[in-house]
Amino acid sequence: MLLKKASIVSVIALAVGVSAVSAASAAPVATATKASAVKISKFGYIVNGVPVSLSVFFEKGRTLVSVKELSDKLGADIQSANGVVTVKLNDHVATFKAGSNELNVDGVAVKLDVVVKSVNGSTFIDMRDFVGALGGSFNKDVTGATWIDADLVSDVDHVQWANASKLIASQETETGRIDYLVDAVTGQYTKLLNAADASDLVVAPNGDKAAYTNAAGEVFVIDLASKNATKVSTDTSIKPELVWAADASAIYFLQGDKGSVIAKLDLADGKITKILEDKVDYKSNLDVSTDGKTFTYAVTKPGAVVADANKPVEDDDVAIDMKGTEPQLFQFVVDPAVKDAKAVQLTTSTDDKVFIHAAADGSSVTYVSASDDANVKSKLLQVGKDKTVKTLFDAKDVYQATLSNGKWYLLTEGDGSSQSVYEVNAATGSANVIGTVSEGVTEIVAKSGAPLAVINDGILSVNVNGLWKPTSR
Repeated sequence: MLLKKASIVSVIALAVGVSAVSAASAAPVATATKASAVKISKFGYIVNGVPVSLSVFFEKGRTLVSVKELSDKLGADIQSANGVVTVKLNDHVATFKAGSNELNVDGVAVKLDVVVKSVNGSTFIDMRDFVGALGGSFNKDVTGATWIDADLVSDVDHVQWANASKLIASQETETGRIDYLVDAVTGQYTKLLNAADASDLVVAPNGDKAAYTNAAGEVFVIDLASKNATKVSTDTSIKPELVWAADASAIYFLQGDKGSVIAKLDLADGKITKILEDKVDYKSNLDVSTDGKTFTYAVTKPGAVVADANKPVEDDDVAIDMKGTEPQLFQFVVDPAVKDAKAVQLTTSTDDKVFIHAAADGSSVTYVSASDDANVKSKLLQVGKDKTVKTLFDAKDVYQATLSNGKWYLLTEGDGSSQSVYEVNAATGSANVIGTVSEGVTEIVAKSGAPLAVINDGILSVNVNGLWKPTSR
């Protein structure tokens, strides 16, 4: 039910400082000055979602811009040697020199209507041709302001924060998946991983590396700075879920095709230790406390096949009895003083339980309770070690929930033409609406220290200085 509801949600405006850019941002913001027979002016643009002022002048109906200023704002690398300027952005390279009407774009020569100019020691080039050479684009908003965006990663299927300034954007392809590391402000991206059989990347708590498995079950850790991947385990058992230890010294995982075992991989020596092997199948949503002693997970029983014994087998007349298959939450505490310790079942309710997340100290588990009954609202609940369940939020039907820095961000029903975004304090239970969203947003992406991001009609947008900056296309 949640997926069906979530598919109809998207951004209108968040109340956390989203504002329209005034038409004045496209007007000159400084007095024009004469230099080398041209008039250089400061004009306002929105580059990668950030309002900036760029030095420009006009010739033959074209706008020439300071190469250095625009390159810096786009996040491009600029080098100059023997009079030749080289600018690199993502997978694009542009080269040119002052006095020439030729621009080399990724190895192909392009003629310019206006020659590249050197004015007062600064190089100026046709803005539109230059931005296009770097894979960027121009757009006008309803106020008349000009948006200049760098080449953006396209067709994003999944996004997660790596750290407070970079995201990992993933594309599903016919042969596997490609992961990119994306700068949240500039949109600049680099290819991180291209694998036919890699599991989803799981980012370490410190944000500098991520783990994944291949089809054989071997575990790899990729350094997000160097992009180098290292095999840390040659064990070939199936590992459907990976979870980092709080200090990134180990990786916990579910083991086996039915997720029956909870195990630990020590990254120092590659040793694997079984934490819990209780013969209970179909574990999922593994969560580990900061001290590595409390393990929270869900168990979902498979449906039972029911057949009428009075009917011939060849009729293949069977049904699936789903009674008692609802996911239940369990908790296991490692205690050397307790022999043959067993997991404790925290819930017995018949609702679906999604967006499950345990508190860092393992004292409680928060989740969204959902029902197939259209008349029953999905709500945010919390269950404690004593099995007491309390409601954190039930004012609106909850479609998606994500935790960041002790606060839950909820995507909920709105007034019929829009949806709402709530911030819920996990400690106090206080809830505040922080904005409304419309029919395109399917997900909120949050991380401590990072701005809010949303998936809007398949496009990732990040709130930068009160503006929604498209960071994918």
